[in-house]
Amino acid sequence: MYRNQNAVHALSSSPKIYEVYLFVNPIGLKCYRAEQEVLKIIDKLTDIKIHFRFVTFHNFNTVSHYMKRMNLPSNNLQLRNQTYHTIYDACLAYKAALMQGKKRGRNFLLLLQKELTTNPIEYSDDLLATVAKGARLDVDMFFEDKNSEFVKSAYESDQRIAQEMNIVRTPSLVIFDSMNQNYGVLIDDKLSSDLIEESLHHLGIQNQQHNKLLQKKNVHAIGKDYLRVIK
Repeated sequence: MYRNQNAVHALSSSPKIYEVYLFVNPIGLKCYRAEQEVLKIIDKLTDIKIHFRFVTFHNFNTVSHYMKRMNLPSNNLQLRNQTYHTIYDACLAYKAALMQGKKRGRNFLLLLQKELTTNPIEYSDDLLATVAKGARLDVDMFFEDKNSEFVKSAYESDQRIAQEMNIVRTPSLVIFDSMNQNYGVLIDDKLSSDLIEESLHHLGIQNQQHNKLLQKKNVHAIGKDYLRVIK
């Protein structure tokens, strides 16, 4: 084991790294905008190292929120089941796209959301094929992966992570700072590049009680143990 002195030196000499995880609905406009806000702040803060990942997540609660935002009748059981299945299928599609690279997978997600939220277009395999081509994916491989047990297992793993981190709505953003050994932050629902940047700067405050960021209604402290769960 390292001595405490060596551990402190290693911590102080190592560069600060932020781990950012955005939990999203793969067909939601609000999540599409949140993803753009995250990408905007990453492009802006070129002087710091940020590892980021978009994670698709849904359950009956997030489906209800989505239907409410879209002014869809919540008491229509057939429509609710259809919406649930569509989001589930889109989650698998995104996981399949990631099999061909993180950047291409991310582009696929953004293109899919753009098509569904800016055009009156129906979710279908034809749409997925068009979006896959736009993201420069091998379309045949994409559909093969989408139907695989591996992709379904990867999707289920993401759902467990979200549940263990108490994610209850999308979008939700989790940020960890490698220099803060005590806690990270969870921001849910209302995300902006300004709030994300503020969160990145305030994570250096080790004492939760002294962190004014945590006084915001949609910002919560989250245990650092979750970082090991995500990885």
